[in-house]
Amino acid sequence: MRYSTRYLVIIAFIAALATVLMWFQIPLLPAAPFLEYDLSDIPVLVGTFSLGPVAGIFIATIKALVFLFTKGKSGLIGAFMNLASTISFVVIAGLVYFKGKKTQTSAVIGLIIGTITMTAAMVLVNIYIALPIWGIPADQIKPLVFAAIIPFNALRGIISSVMAFLFYRRFNTLIKKFIDR
Repeated sequence: MRYSTRYLVIIAFIAALATVLMWFQIPLLPAAPFLEYDLSDIPVLVGTFSLGPVAGIFIATIKALVFLFTKGKSGLIGAFMNLASTISFVVIAGLVYFKGKKTQTSAVIGLIIGTITMTAAMVLVNIYIALPIWGIPADQIKPLVFAAIIPFNALRGIISSVMAFLFYRRFNTLIKKFIDR
């Protein structure tokens, strides 16, 4: 597949915007202040819905790598966790949206299924990779997953979905104008 220069520029621009938004993180759950939410999934979702799931993968990867090398306080595992969660979210949401003929209904269904997929994926990644690497004792992993990981990722998906749904139409018009010049 051949990508135009304008297509690549818009991917880079969206990735840069998402990276900047990653710098502003807030804890969502008082019980788990180490799980911080940022708005970076919103531009990735908009880019995925505008340009397709492959673009979403590129945007998410660039965002995670740039953040890792500029401000990633959680290191390589944190960047991997962000990348895994974002890709599991936006690819599924984008695929459902494109298979559904790009309607509002398919967008909503895609965002719901994407949120569920991301939450499930992060349960698995946390149980088998992240929490053991961070030294969490095996007997504390399951309670932590139910008390923090599942609620955090579900809330993250809901907030990002609502915001992306609200901003998509406006930004999609700008993206299409730029690409179609």
